[in-house]
Amino acid sequence: MNQLISQPTFWNNSVTFYQKFQEIEDIKAKKKQYQRSHFILENIKAALELLELSADEELLQEAQTNLTQLQQELEILEIQQLLSSLCDQKGAFLTITAEVGGIDALDWEAMLLRLYHRWAVNHNHKVYLVEKSEGDLAKVKHTTLEIIGRYAYG
Repeated sequence: MNQLISQPTFWNNSVTFYQKFQEIEDIKAKKKQYQRSHFILENIKAALELLELSADEELLQEAQTNLTQLQQELEILEIQQLLSSLCDQKGAFLTITAEVGGIDALDWEAMLLRLYHRWAVNHNHKVYLVEKSEGDLAKVKHTTLEIIGRYAYG
């Protein structure tokens, strides 16, 4: 990668630069995640070895906490593995439309909009309002959001 960056033509093409930069960031994030999982696993091993020597309730609790953390890390890795195609890692446009159903449909559209917006914010994605049209009683009838972040599409 360093050889590629040192070439003068590399910096002329912004698309290539962005793609390679994104690849580097992806590799760094995966490495950090694997290191975190490995660290937790080593803590579990150490706690189990100490538990074999003496039964300590506090040590058992620590091992269980670490095991829960490891399970969460593995679930994240599994989801990322499932979402490993090229498009899955990209951002997305989300359109929600309340067509038929009156006020209930408009309320449902508002609830879905809030749910997806909160999901995106909780996953550190940027959310932009692209389009919004009002329905009856000043409720939103149609909304389009742009969600920018890794795995927003997937």
